[in-house]
Amino acid sequence: MDQPLSFFNWSLAKALDTQKGHFTRARIRIIYTILIFALLKSAIVLGFGAFNNQPQQAARAAVALVFYAVLTKVLLYAPRRMREITHVMLVMGILIVFSSIFFYSHTVNIIAAQFVFMMMLCSFYALGINWGIAYSIIGMLPVSVFFILKPYVDMRGLGIDQELASPAFELLVMLNFITILVAHYQFYKALRESIRQKEALNMQLQGAIADAQKLAASKSDFLSTMSHELRTPLNSVVGIAELLLNDNPDERHKDKLEILQFSSLDLLSLINNILDFNKIESDKLVLEQIPFSLSGFMHNICSGMHIKASEKQLDFVLDMDPQLERVNIISDPTRLSQLIYNLAGNAIKFTDKGGVTIKAGCVEHRANEVEVMFSIQDTGVGIHPDKHEAIFESFSQGESHITRTHGGTGLGLAIVRQILVLFSSHIQLESSPGNGARFFFSITFPTAADVAETHTPAMVDKKDFSQLRILVAEDNGVNSLIMKMQLDKLNVQAPVMVENGQLALQACAEQHFDAIFMDLHMPVMDGYEATKEIRALADPAKAHTCIIAFTASVTEQEQIQESGFDDYLYKPVNLAELTEKLERVILHKQDRQVVA
Repeated sequence: MDQPLSFFNWSLAKALDTQKGHFTRARIRIIYTILIFALLKSAIVLGFGAFNNQPQQAARAAVALVFYAVLTKVLLYAPRRMREITHVMLVMGILIVFSSIFFYSHTVNIIAAQFVFMMMLCSFYALGINWGIAYSIIGMLPVSVFFILKPYVDMRGLGIDQELASPAFELLVMLNFITILVAHYQFYKALRESIRQKEALNMQLQGAIADAQKLAASKSDFLSTMSHELRTPLNSVVGIAELLLNDNPDERHKDKLEILQFSSLDLLSLINNILDFNKIESDKLVLEQIPFSLSGFMHNICSGMHIKASEKQLDFVLDMDPQLERVNIISDPTRLSQLIYNLAGNAIKFTDKGGVTIKAGCVEHRANEVEVMFSIQDTGVGIHPDKHEAIFESFSQGESHITRTHGGTGLGLAIVRQILVLFSSHIQLESSPGNGARFFFSITFPTAADVAETHTPAMVDKKDFSQLRILVAEDNGVNSLIMKMQLDKLNVQAPVMVENGQLALQACAEQHFDAIFMDLHMPVMDGYEATKEIRALADPAKAHTCIIAFTASVTEQEQIQESGFDDYLYKPVNLAELTEKLERVILHKQDRQVVA
């Protein structure tokens, strides 16, 4: 969305500059118009004053003529001096009004009233509201004083008593009217141009928003497609590596398989980071609420990280508070593992000697919740205090050479900070160059009375799902084979494998299944349509079969929940996750038997 927004910001700035230009030109034209008509009126007064033997009027007009001529020339050659010229004009106007009322006409005639009105108009249009109010008050002051003093003082005894002779008087009145008319026209014209500009800007804004929405949709579609295309083959790598590790390989092969498994999981984490970054930008990332053992969770996470630390001959320590050993929490294990994995992965990446320590300490254990402080500390290169904030920005790293030396996308810490916002927490950092780094944060979790054991690869052989009848709809031959091997490993007897949704619908209509693992994107009939058709079957038992979305796309969670699926399983699938889903299938089966 960066390109459309940048274009819009540029267009907005240009439009605003254009609007300012409209009003500035209008102000200059208004002042220029008033000056031209002031010159003409001064020349008329000068001529008629001399012709009618009114030397004072003629002298005053001559002085005004010189001043107005100078101001006009300045405005023509230096329009940026428009404000200063306006101030001089207004001061002269006040003097003219004052002298006309008290020394010449001895009354507030139409010319004096027009002068006051033009001063108000000129000050508001050319100088703005504050100066407009000030000059309006000053301009009205001679008129107010005249009406206050008139009952008590003979005004004609105070001055020269030379009211401008006709037809000069009438000419000035007409020219004043024309001046007011032209000034209003100029400002109205600028206002109309501004409105047109805003309407054009509105249309441009709507176009920019539409373009941005299209770009965002294209970006989301691209990430969804790339997620599917990357995770589908990755499912084979992760699945085969896990199956081989569970076949008790000799030590020579076990080390290599562990490296293969960890590297594939590392790649999976990178893919997840990119997808989650997109979710965070779209405000679509939400936390699940699943009960699990905190201690078992931490040991499982750190067992994988230990392998990577060992590759660099680093010490890797998990310091688990004894108070948390038997604590079961309710939270989102996926997001929590993402926090630990990103921070610990960075610690290992930027540490060449020494080690990495992960601590989970109990801050406070209350009746229904527990506050836990997580800390990841390393003995690595450290981070300069000036960079403590910058490293949490997207696609940013502490120093320019970091990417060349250690690699990375610069997304991990940005995602950590955003995920912690969902946990109502924030990341803290203690670090300096050469002294390693310590990242820490605290989260308050609701506690659960009891949860099922956390699965590990060593435990999956103890599970027996031989009584479950499973249907798998998967069009990818390799993934279908991997899924069959994983189900065989879990003692699922003869799972039925089909290649598309149409065959899944036929199989479900002909046989009874306890669960269907339904791929979402298949030829002939996709998983969404097949699920809809199964839910519409006449047999209630078959219509309510547990259907688990089986997909490599992690951007369709909302659509999955709205399409009649009971659960979802993302590729690549490991045995622990598959075991958990099969346990839920058993619970679903038991619930249906109770209802029946």
